[in-house]
Formats: sequence, C-alpha cells, structure tokens
Amino acid sequence: MKKHLLLASILLSSAYPAFAEYVTTGDGTEYTLQSLSEIPESGVTKDGNDFIVADNITIAEGDKFNIGSGITVKMGNEVQLRIEGEAYLEAESDVLITRNADTDEPEGIGLFSDAREETLVKNLNFEYAGLRLWTGKEVTVENCSFKYNNGAQTSAGALSMALSGGQLNVYDSEFIENTIPAIGGAANYNYGVLIDNCYFYDNNTENSNKPQLNITIGGDRDIIIKNNTLVGNERNKVGAISVANMLGSSGSNNVVIENNDMRKHRYGITTLGAMNVTIKGNKIIDNKYETNAMNGGSGISIYDSNYLQNAIVTGNQIEENLWGITVIGGGNVNIGKTDDPNAEDYNPGGNTFLNNGNNGVLYDLYNNGTNTIYAQGNKWNVEEQTEELIETVIFHKKDNSSLGEVIFMPPMDGGSVSKIENAKCYFDSASKQLILGENGCNVTVYAISGMQVASYNDCDGIIDMSNLANGVYIVVVSSTEGSSSIKCIL
Repeated sequence: MKKHLLLASILLSSAYPAFAEYVTTGDGTEYTLQSLSEIPESGVTKDGNDFIVADNITIAEGDKFNIGSGITVKMGNEVQLRIEGEAYLEAESDVLITRNADTDEPEGIGLFSDAREETLVKNLNFEYAGLRLWTGKEVTVENCSFKYNNGAQTSAGALSMALSGGQLNVYDSEFIENTIPAIGGAANYNYGVLIDNCYFYDNNTENSNKPQLNITIGGDRDIIIKNNTLVGNERNKVGAISVANMLGSSGSNNVVIENNDMRKHRYGITTLGAMNVTIKGNKIIDNKYETNAMNGGSGISIYDSNYLQNAIVTGNQIEENLWGITVIGGGNVNIGKTDDPNAEDYNPGGNTFLNNGNNGVLYDLYNNGTNTIYAQGNKWNVEEQTEELIETVIFHKKDNSSLGEVIFMPPMDGGSVSKIENAKCYFDSASKQLILGENGCNVTVYAISGMQVASYNDCDGIIDMSNLANGVYIVVVSSTEGSSSIKCIL
C-alpha cells in the first residue's frame, strides 16, 4: 500500500512540479547567466544567445551578479531573479528580458541589495516583466524600456519602489502599453524620484483608477518629473501624473513637475495632500476622457482638504480639458502674483487657457476651497482680457459666497488667445526661428518668468531667436486676425 502511495506521489509531482528556487552560496562568487547555465540545479539553460530561466534564482548576500550584454533572458511563469548581493545591471549592448512562452507571466528582477551606494541599470529592455526595488540606496535607470508588463510582480508599476528611503533616477527611457502604471509605489513608501526625458504611452491598459505615473511623496527626498512626453489612449480612468501624500508623511516634500507634454488622459496632473509643488512650463492638452466631469478631467487638480499644500503654477499651456485648474482646499496656491516683482512669492503667471470646459460651460479656474487664490498675469479663454469677461471663466467667491476669492487682475498682456495648433505662426526649433504665416504681425517675447525680453512690430516672414539664451519662452503674436501664444524651447 505504501508503495502505491509513493508511486502516486511521484506521478503527481511529475505532472505538477514544485516551484523550485536556486540560491547561490554567498561566498563572494560573481555569477552571470552563462555561469548559472553551467550549474544544472540553477534551472538556467542556454540556447545560442538566449538564456531560459525556468525557476526562481536568488543571488545571495555576499555574491555578485552581472547581467552581461547582447543577450535575451527568457523567464518562466512567476519567475523572479532576486538579487540580494551586488547587482551589475549595466549592459554594453541591449539585453532583452522577456517571457519564455506566450502564456508565461514572469515577475522579472527584484533588487533587494544595499551592497552598492548606486546601482546602474542600463540598456535593459523589459517585456512582460518588471523591475522592483527593495533597496534604500540609489538606483539609476538609463536608456531602458518597459513594455507589456503583466502585473505578476506588483500592480504598483512596471518599475516600482517597494520600501522607503531610496532614490530612483530614470533617464531617456520608454514605457509602453504596460497593463499597470509605468512607475509607482505604495502610499506608505517615501522614495526620492527623478524622471527626465522619458516617453510614456498608454500605460495601465487594464484601465484601473491609476495614472501612468503614480508617485508617492518623497519625504526629505525630492520628486522631480521633467522633460517627459506622456500620451494616453483616451482611457476614462487613466490620468497622466499623480503625486500624492495620502498618509501625511513628514519631511520637506518638495515636488517639481516641469516642461512635460501630456495628452489624451482622464486628467493631466493631480497633486494630493501636503507638499511644496511647482508646476511649470507644461503642455497639458486634451485630458478630458473622464466620462463624468464631476469625477475628474482637470488639466491640473490641486487637492488638499487640510489646506497644507503650497503650489506654484506658472507658464503652463492648459488646453481642451474638462476643467483648466481645479483647487479643492489647498494651503497657499499661487497661479500668478505680479504686484511686487521683488516679493518672495512673486509669480509672473504666464499660464494660457483655451477651450477647457464641460456641459457647454468654460472653466479655466475653479476655486473649490475657502482660501484666496492669486492668479494674475495669465491668458484667459476670453475674447478680450477684461475683468468682466475673465470673470465668466472663473468660479469662486462671486459665484458662491462660501468659497475663496480668485484675484486675477491684471492678466497677461497681448489680447485674446487663438488655438495654438491652428495658428499660422509656428516655431522651428531646429533653426531657432519664429515663422510668421501672415504679414504685419506684432511679436512680444516673454521669458518663463514673465519678463518681456524682446518685441517686434509690423513684422513679416521670419524672426531669428537664436540670439536668446537657452530656455523656455512664451511668444505672443498679434495681427488683424487675432492673437496666438506659442511656447518656444531654445
């Protein structure tokens, strides 16, 4: 009888193999996929430049792992490469980390090591797998891609933070069609984040209530999101960028969201809770795919029911959203304060609003809190920048006595705003020239600070801007047909 039971157990084990794990010795050895493939019990096999990883692997503390270069790593279902020792993940030429079979959902790489002060992850291309950071040290991700992540490792993000105290830097990378957010972490993890010059397209394809970038506040480490392009797929639950302090984390909590281009989302930017945030020089266009305007659709949403968030909003192009800017609570929200150029809280404004609205009503700025908001020096979506007309696109104390006032006069000079995409004038960034599509134009050039740096009257043809210092400029072009505001980056 015992023999029959033993035979049955063996047969069952063959049909449903146990999920194995290979753990290295921890004696200081450096491992590669090649060396692991020479260890039968590791579960790694080699086929040309392809390495198949069938089971979990742990690189033990004290050991090293080198990813190699120019190879493909094919991982089985739920498989993770767990690195507790030193990680060397910078490849000289591209490494593809992907699934082995079409039905496999691997986890990818988990970095559990504090052995190095900084770990560089370079030229790694993740498909159907991700990278999760369980380290309090610095990790720099450069020239990598993350595509089609399945959420097997975590639902937080294709690239995700799993504890507090570390620093993540992401440069020149792309995140495409992951089923979960591109980059994220849980609400109780305070991680410094810098994301610069990256491309994001249609992340969170499962359309859960999360944005492409779902970032928690960094405590005493800064959150900086700049020079990125974020393109949605018109999903009704997926925003572009959210930075949140949901648990009231202490620290400096400094945030900069600057010079990003975001389009076709549920909303553009949401900041939630106590923080010091600067939102500057962004293009926030066509983020209106929330099906109920009462639930979202803002170009910028500042949400802080405890009135502890300090926000500076300057030089943004806010266009074709269900709402321009909505403020729910907020401590000190400064969307333009131009009275005293020498004041510490001076803000030239420089935000332009166009065609933000829902249910047939235009909403450039909605103050849904009790504090006064300064919003001077901006270009409002009205035919003339008069107090009477601007009042029609702002909702505040004059519309509901329980709300705070918006102080919006004086506005930016330069007349009404025309739709930038349809303007006859445009900026050629390659030649650093402003191309005028009509004759007799008056042109005024403003720095992002709001200071006028140049003006040209009765102009035709081309204006050379190469003599200006590198930076972001707002150019107002006026003619008999109206006025257009053009953002120029030199």
